[in-house]
Parts: sequence; C-alpha cells; structure tokens
Amino acid sequence: MKKLILLCLFPTIICAEVAELNPVQQLPVGDALPFFNTLEQAEQRSQAYKTAIDSIDEKLDDCNSECDKLEQQLDSYKKALKDHSTKNGLPLFSILGGPGYMPETGVMLALGALYSFSTNRQEQELQRSSLTLVAIGNKVESGVGLGLRSKQNLFFDNNAMRLIGKFTMGNQSEYYWGVGYEAGDAVEASDDLLYEYKLLDYEGNLTFLTFNGFYLGPALRVKSFQPDEDTLPQTAIDDPNFQEFKDKPFALGLGVALEHDSRDFSVNAWSGQFFNFEYIVYSQTIGSDSDYQKLLLDYRYYYSFSKGRVLAFYNAFQWSDGDVPYFDMPTVGGQDSLRGVYRGHYRDKNSIENTAEYRHTFKYSNGQLSRHGMTVFAGLGSIADEPQQLYDDLIYSYGVGYRFELQPRMNVRVDYGRNATESGFYLTFNEAF
Repeated sequence: MKKLILLCLFPTIICAEVAELNPVQQLPVGDALPFFNTLEQAEQRSQAYKTAIDSIDEKLDDCNSECDKLEQQLDSYKKALKDHSTKNGLPLFSILGGPGYMPETGVMLALGALYSFSTNRQEQELQRSSLTLVAIGNKVESGVGLGLRSKQNLFFDNNAMRLIGKFTMGNQSEYYWGVGYEAGDAVEASDDLLYEYKLLDYEGNLTFLTFNGFYLGPALRVKSFQPDEDTLPQTAIDDPNFQEFKDKPFALGLGVALEHDSRDFSVNAWSGQFFNFEYIVYSQTIGSDSDYQKLLLDYRYYYSFSKGRVLAFYNAFQWSDGDVPYFDMPTVGGQDSLRGVYRGHYRDKNSIENTAEYRHTFKYSNGQLSRHGMTVFAGLGSIADEPQQLYDDLIYSYGVGYRFELQPRMNVRVDYGRNATESGFYLTFNEAF
C-alpha cells in the first residue's frame, strides 16, 4: 500500500505521491544540500526531513529484514537535517545530561545545552555562532556544590566582528597547594588540602577585522573569588599570597586583544592557524581590589592529512606582574589545558604549555564521515616565578578521548587524561582548543 509523503525536492516546491522507496532516494544527503533563498523554503525542507525520519522510525518498529540498512538511512537523514540547518542558517538546539566526573568537582550530575545559529543567514560565508551552557551538581563538605559554565562564540557582519566569551559561576570546593612548582609537587591531593569558595568569572573579547586579516578590540575580565574561611586548609593558612588576597576577592581588568585567524571553523578546526595576543591591566582606579597586569600569547595550528584526520597543536604562554592574587595566577591543568592535571595544582606568575592532539573521525563504508571519532593527546607545561625559569620543572599529561558530533562540526567531548600522580575525566562540548 502506498503512503502519501510530501517531499520538497527542489528550491521550488515539488510534491509527489511516491511508493515506499528507499528513503535516501527521496531527499539529498551528503555534500549535495542546496541553499534556499527564503526562510520559508528552508523550513519546509526541514519539515520534509522530519517527515522522512518519522517514516523510517515507523518501519523500524516492525522491521523484519534490512534493519541495518534502515538504521543507516535513519542516521543519514538525521545528519542531513542538521547539515541542511547549518547551511541554511537555521538554529539548532541540543541537550545532553547525565553523570560525569572531573578531578576538580569529583562525581557530578551535569545538564548541558548547545545552541547554534547564524546571525545573518543570507551571509553564507559567515561562521556559525554558538552558545553552550553546562550546569553541574556535586557533593561538597557542607552539602551540595553547584556550578554553571557557558562559552559564547558569536560572529557578525561577514565575520568582520566577533565576540568570544567564557562565563563561570558556582559554589564549589578545591584543593589548595600554594604558589610555585615546589608547593604543588610537595604534597599529594587529599581532603587535608580542601576548602570551599564562591566564584564568578567572565572573560570576553570583542574584536573587529582591521588589516591583513588581524582582529583588534577591547578585552574585559571580571572575577570574584571568595573563600570560606571556616574551611581553610593549613596550606592556605601558611601561604602569604593566600592570606594577603583572601580579603581582596574582586579583580576587574581592561585590556586589548589582537587576533589572526585562518581556521576553517573556530570551535573544531580541520585546517588553518590561530594567533591571539592579550594584554590586561587590573587597577584599583577602575574598581579592582588589586593592581597587576597579565599577558597571553596563544598560537594554534591545524593540519589535515585527509578528511577526518587532523593534527592539532596548542601553545600558550602566560605572564603576570604586580600584586597578582592567588586566584588569578597563571595555571596549567583542567578541561582545556593539560587534561589530567588538576586545575590550580600548579600556579605561579608565569606558565607555558605545548600540547599536540590527533583527531580521527570514523567513516561509513561509503567513505562519508560518521558522527563518531576519537583523539589521542599529549602535552608538556611549566610554571615559574620568572619567565627564564620556565621548563626548569616539567609537568606533563597524556590521554585519549571520544567524540560524538551533536551538531555539524560541534562535538560532545569525553576525555580521559593523566600524568604521574593524578588523572581526570571530562565531559563537555566542543574541542579543548
């Protein structure tokens, strides 16, 4: 018996009554997706994909043969729907939730959302903007710890203006070793180092395309870090920097960012380079509790052997000077830096990191990229009081990861990293760099 399926086969809508043919024959998949001039046409094509997906789901409910073929068709249509939405500037919204673990929080429950969109769908070369939001709940000594993390990558005016931001807030606990490599290396992690704190942190760069592909613009940094004095470990009580700044919890900085970006896609590059220079001044004259300055040099390089086979390199140097509070000192470690090293384990006035990662996306039998991938990574880092002392003491990490493409070129990231004394397991959105 025939089913009546309304399918929009071309930019001008053609509807037909078709027999139960192979669903892949009815709508384009892969690289042949068209751009529709009007929003109405683009939304109609989206509905056509959804109708076909529902039809395949019904067939799978009573599947007696060729089930594997139907499963592949279903996956192809789901991917094509997201690829179509991306090419036509339609918004996509994805939710991810479940248990997780990070060394900084321990076992946690996480709920995350990824929202991507185009700020102007008629500008086909405009990078797709994205917002991520992850909420976590975990156990701390006094009860329940809460955290909220968000990243913003927003692109406007044919990529001539962009806002890159990161926001974190929460009520959490962490270990405190002290300042310097020797302090971090002297004691193993234990509850004797634990204290609780309240955090609000925002970093944002608003840059504009200027000359020879360089972006230039203002940078804003806001940070409030308030430790709970009733929970301070002996390492914090004995540390002069901690004692000096525990009653100066607020840091406000203004500065400049200079960037050069030739990456093909900012949150998951397959090729190109990225250079970032930031110089931030924190001053009591603008409301900061302390006077100091920070500088960042960040260089990334991406090389593709073939489609879905990428080598990525990350290099970052951080320098600071003045009355730098312990909570804003350069560090290595965490979900985006030397994964497997506890964030804040090693902190000082200067830090450096060099990490390499191989990213591999698996393919279907027809050669098309699947939604699944894996990575291996390894890195070296160092902290020091003076820049010339960097690399005197080395910190390393290595690990593996799994990737699932939640939206086109936007992944769920699951990484396991470790070094000689500690390890970390991370669940979040998009790549570390």
